[in-house]
Amino acid sequence: MTTPTPLVIDATGPVVPFNRYFQRGVGSCHAYLTLREDFREHVRLAQKEIGFGGIRFHGIFTEYVGIVHGGEEADGDPRLNFQNATKIYEFFVAQGMKPFVELGFMPTRLASGPQTIFDYRGNITPPKDWAQWNRLVRRFVQHLADHFGLEEVLTWHFEVWNEPDLHNTFWTGTKQDYFKLYAETVRAVKSVDERLRVGGPATSKTMWVPDLLAFCAEQRVPLDFISTHHYAVDADLVLGEPDGPMYYRGPSGLAKEVARVRAEIAASAFPKAELHFTEWNCSPAHEDVFGKDTAFTAAFALQTLKEVSGLCDSYMWWTVSDIFEESGLSLRPFTGKYGLVNQHGIPKPSFHAFRWLSRMFDEEFPLEHPSARASRSPEGEIRLLAWNLPEVFETDLGGGEWKTCAEPSRFSAVLRGLSGRQRLRVWTVDNTRGNALHAWRQMGAPDYPKADQLAALRAAAEPVLLRDETLDVSGGLALDLPLPPCAVVYAELSPA
Repeated sequence: MTTPTPLVIDATGPVVPFNRYFQRGVGSCHAYLTLREDFREHVRLAQKEIGFGGIRFHGIFTEYVGIVHGGEEADGDPRLNFQNATKIYEFFVAQGMKPFVELGFMPTRLASGPQTIFDYRGNITPPKDWAQWNRLVRRFVQHLADHFGLEEVLTWHFEVWNEPDLHNTFWTGTKQDYFKLYAETVRAVKSVDERLRVGGPATSKTMWVPDLLAFCAEQRVPLDFISTHHYAVDADLVLGEPDGPMYYRGPSGLAKEVARVRAEIAASAFPKAELHFTEWNCSPAHEDVFGKDTAFTAAFALQTLKEVSGLCDSYMWWTVSDIFEESGLSLRPFTGKYGLVNQHGIPKPSFHAFRWLSRMFDEEFPLEHPSARASRSPEGEIRLLAWNLPEVFETDLGGGEWKTCAEPSRFSAVLRGLSGRQRLRVWTVDNTRGNALHAWRQMGAPDYPKADQLAALRAAAEPVLLRDETLDVSGGLALDLPLPPCAVVYAELSPA
């Protein structure tokens, strides 16, 4: 390992605005789970430590939530019941979160077929009666406006469906059927108020974006934003080989895709449309322990967020919690689900990555360093992040270790333009420190940890404090921080 040339940071030098696009939303599983108190505790923790501006989840129209009730109203139409939906959105609004409302799946009474997806059986078929779908959407949105106030709901987003490009997985209809669904839904939402924001296509792998832009332009259908998804391990699907191997293309590959979608919007009839990536993560596999639960995930997230910054309006990590039922709940404390915390609410290294990044000040130094960020407060305090993301040679989405080039490195920097005595604190997480997965394995990987074991795992999940000292920094401060493979270090420098 060679010692790098120290990065020089002038504490009084030029800065740029720090882009908080990664905090503007986060994902969750399906709507009904958000009524669980343990899930709500996970959200409260995330809001206290990170502070997400919004929330998106599947299934507000499923049978669990029960919006389309049994029986008929006086005019013979299906009875609608917004009790559970109201409780769901009330909770998130109380946490300071703006719902990113995914309109789906199809209520059973309105569905044209029996096909469903996931353990909670979300119906994926088009409506059998478009008038009834329009009525549902219109009444639902009107209820939200009446209950929460129109001015509040005008700050929300309404997204039409989820990943309709995955035929017979999320949508049994054709692309044209989805475009009809989009057009009908937009008109129903905007019949409540034209200013309400609606968009799509909510596709996997950034698909159908130019197609929807062209359709809306030709048919004069409103389009306020583009939403889509991607993961670092789905390149074969992008290439049109759905049964082929899954290739990891890393943060740079994700950044190129975001830039391409932004360019597609700019070249369209809707150049000012917002761009929201409403799902992203390392891989789409539910059993990918290495890609979801390890320190690698933290370094991967930080590298991606550095490279994507400035390219989209929001970039929503999928998901906030491992209380997640697409393939059933987790059988063990760590199984490779998407959450920032596991099913017991124990933070993963990725949680600390988001927490530390959220603590950056609003003025950022434009560092040329590829794997570090630093920011400055108006009072001259400094906060700094650095990480060591290994190169990936082979993935294992079934729960095993990935093959990586796991070389240790160092972060070396000289901070100039400081004065007086300053308190320096440095924390880290890596493969063994601040790592509950490692601690769980060390205790024998119990399926059902007892209270004392859970307490030990929570303690092990806390970042390790490497340095806490007061220094005279008038002549500058030299930092030399070790970065083992997958490590993240976070430093704070403030007047003593």
